[in-house]
Amino acid sequence: MKVVLDKKALISLVCGESPDYSVMDNALVKLCGEYNDNRGWHWDKHALKEYSEEQLYNLYWMCRNSWG
Repeated sequence: MKVVLDKKALISLVCGESPDYSVMDNALVKLCGEYNDNRGWHWDKHALKEYSEEQLYNLYWMCRNSWG
């Protein structure tokens, strides 16, 4: 199956995931989100908009696979 996603859809995919602690210090993750003990992980959508489609795709897979 081939799915074509635009930047807006990729940002939605990323926002649907949260990184495991093991990847929270990765530069791609750390520059566009933060962890708060009360709320958990929070993505900065404005920062995500600065990423290329390839970076967003890589960020999504990194977070998705970080949970083992």
